[in-house]
Amino acid sequence: MKVLLVSPPAGISYASLGINRPPLGLAYIASIIRDEHEVQIADFNVDRKSWKKFPFGAFDVVGISVDTSRYHSALKIAALAKAAGATVVMGGPHVSFMDEEALTSGPVDYVVRNEGEYSFLSLMDFLSGKRPFEAVRGVSRLEGGACTRTPDAPFIQDLDSLPFPARDLLSLDRYREKMNGRPTTTLATSRGCPYNCHFCSSSQFFGVRWRARSAENVIEEIATLHDEHHFRALSFVEDNFTFSPERAVAISEKIIAKGWNLIWGAWSRVDTIVKHPDMVQTMARAGFKWTFVGFESGSQKVLDEYGKKAMTQDALRAMKILKENGVGVTGSFILGAPAETKSMMKDTVRFAKKLNPHRVQFTILTPFPGTKLYETVRSRLLTDDWRRYTGLHPTIRLDHVSSKEMKKQLAGAYIAFYARMKQGAANMPYFLKILPASFNVLAYRMAAVCRIAFVSVFIDLFKKSFRA
Repeated sequence: MKVLLVSPPAGISYASLGINRPPLGLAYIASIIRDEHEVQIADFNVDRKSWKKFPFGAFDVVGISVDTSRYHSALKIAALAKAAGATVVMGGPHVSFMDEEALTSGPVDYVVRNEGEYSFLSLMDFLSGKRPFEAVRGVSRLEGGACTRTPDAPFIQDLDSLPFPARDLLSLDRYREKMNGRPTTTLATSRGCPYNCHFCSSSQFFGVRWRARSAENVIEEIATLHDEHHFRALSFVEDNFTFSPERAVAISEKIIAKGWNLIWGAWSRVDTIVKHPDMVQTMARAGFKWTFVGFESGSQKVLDEYGKKAMTQDALRAMKILKENGVGVTGSFILGAPAETKSMMKDTVRFAKKLNPHRVQFTILTPFPGTKLYETVRSRLLTDDWRRYTGLHPTIRLDHVSSKEMKKQLAGAYIAFYARMKQGAANMPYFLKILPASFNVLAYRMAAVCRIAFVSVFIDLFKKSFRA
C-alpha cells in the first residue's frame, strides 16, 4: 500500500522560538513499515508544497502525527485526505488520550494510541487484509457510532531492535536549527519517565518505566549522523538522557574514544546533576555544550503541587556544576499554578535571574490531555480551543490572577530576564526571535501590524519589570 505520514504545521509556539526539528516519530514508523509498504513523509513545517494543495489522493493511507496545539490543523489535513479517498489515521499524544473526539470529528478512520511503531504496523496488516481487526493492538475506531479500542500494545522493551529512523525520507537540509553556529539534528535514545510530573503526559504516552538503548547502539547511530550526514552538532530529544548516569558516562566515553569533533545537548534534572557532578564533567569532555533543565518554580510549594520531585535549594548547586563545566543552560519556568499569586510569580522570575541560565523558557501552566493536571483542573478550563494549548495562552481559571494579568506576567517575565544588559547582549538574536511571538500570542496582536503599539507596550512592560 502507498502510505503518507504527515507532520502538520506547528504554530507560533514552535517555529518562532527557533525549534525546527525532524519528525523522528514518523521516521521511526516509516522505518518499521517500509519493507512491506511504499512510504513517504510530508513535514509541512518545511515542505515547499502547501498542505492545501498536496495530492493526498495518491495514497491509500494518510497517517497524521498530532499534538494538542496542532490538532486543529491536523483535522483540516485529515478532511482533505479523506475527501481525496484516503484512509485517515491519527496518532500522537493528543489523540491517544482524546481518541473519541478525533474519531467523531468526521474525517478520522483510526487512532493509533501511545507508542506507535508496531501498532501502526498491525493496523496496516489489517488494512492489507493480513489480520483481523481483533488482532490489531493499540488502535481505536468507531463501530456503530461508539468508540471501540483494541488492547494496548505493549511498550517496546528492546529499543536496540528498532531500525534507525528513515532519515532518507526527510529533507534534512531544510531543518535550520543550530547549536553554537553548527547545523544540528536530533536523535532519541530512551523512552519512558518515572517522575510523572503532573503537567507532563510523557509518563502516560511512553510509560513510567524508563527504557534505554545501549551505548553501543547509540554510538552506531551517531556514527551514521557524523559520517554519512556530516552533522557536528546533535540534540538528544528525550526527557531522561541522564536517568542512568552510568549509561550517560559510557556514551560520553565512547564519543571521546572516537575523536569526533562533536558538540551536543541533552535534557537533565537538577537532582541528577547535583548527585553526579563527575557525570557532567565526563559529558562535557565529550562535547556536552547545552542542556535543558526544568527548574519550573522558585516556590517549593508550587514544585510539590506540580509533582516535580525536586528541591529549589538544589537548583543553584546544579547551575554551578554546569557552568563550571562550560555547559550552556536553557532553564524552564512555569507560571500560573491555580493558587499562585502575582507575588509568587515575581518570585519565580527573581529566582530565574538568580540562577541566571544562559536562556530561559517561561510558559503558562497548560493542562494537556493525558496529564494529571488536566483531570485536576477540568472544572477550571477557560477554553476547549486546542489551538490555545501552547503554553503561551491562559487556559485555566486561577484563584488570584486574571487571564489578562497572566498574559502580562508572561511577557514581563521575559523582559525582566533579558532586559538586563549582560544577558540581553548575549542573547539578542534569540530575544528578538521570541519577543514578537510572545507579544503576539499574549493578546498584543496589534503589535504584529502596528509598530507604534508594539513599542508602547514594550516600554510600559520594561518599566514595570524594573519597578518589580
